[in-house]
Amino acid sequence: MNNFSLTTAEFERLLKVFGWLLGITGLVIFFIQWYFFRQSIPSAAWKAFSSSLGFCVFSFGVFTKLAWRWRRLAKWMNRPLVHGVWVGELRSDYGAVAGEQLVVPIFFVIRQTYLTLSIQSFTERQEGESRLEALLRSSKTDVTRLCYVFELRKVFSGAHSITSGAGELKLAGDQLSLNGTYWTNTPTHGEISLRLVTRDCEGISSYQEAKNAR
Repeated sequence: MNNFSLTTAEFERLLKVFGWLLGITGLVIFFIQWYFFRQSIPSAAWKAFSSSLGFCVFSFGVFTKLAWRWRRLAKWMNRPLVHGVWVGELRSDYGAVAGEQLVVPIFFVIRQTYLTLSIQSFTERQEGESRLEALLRSSKTDVTRLCYVFELRKVFSGAHSITSGAGELKLAGDQLSLNGTYWTNTPTHGEISLRLVTRDCEGISSYQEAKNAR
C-alpha cells in the first residue's frame, strides 16, 4: 500500500476544488429537477445531492489516478510531476580508488498519482524500492525536491543482503531532470543524475525492461 504524499497545502487545495465542484454540480442538478421536471424542493435537493456526490466521487477517482498527469492540469493544481521512467548515472564512493568514483547506469521508475508516490530503482546488480517518499516545494525559492527512504537488494545469485538509505533529488524547472545525492548505511554516499525517458512506466519491473523503454 502506497503512502499519501501530499503536503497540507496540496490537500487543502484538493478539498477546495472538490467542494466547489460538488456545490456547482449540485446547484445545476437542483435547478434542472425543480424547474424543468417540477420536482418538489426536498425531492430536487435530495436528487441533486446524491447525483452530484456520485459524479464528484467518480471524477475524483479519475483525476487522482490519471487526468492530473496532463501537464497543464498538474500545473494548475501546483503539483510537481515526476511520474515516468528516468535514466541516468549513479556516482558512488563505494570502492573508490585514488578519488575515482564508481559510475553505474541506473533507472528510476516513479509511479505517481495525485495522492501517492512510489519509486523503484534498477541497476544491473541491485534493485531498490522506496519505503517513504515526499515531494517538497519551497515557498521561498519554488524549488522542488524529491526526498525518499529506500531499501536496496542485490539481484545476482547467492546474495541476500539488504541495504537501507535515503536520497534527495532536485527537480529541474522543466520537470525533465532530477539531480541530487544519496546515503546508505554501509556506509556509502554519492550522486545521482537522471533525465526523463517516458511518462509511460506500465509493466516495468526490471533493469532490462526499463532499458527497453528508452
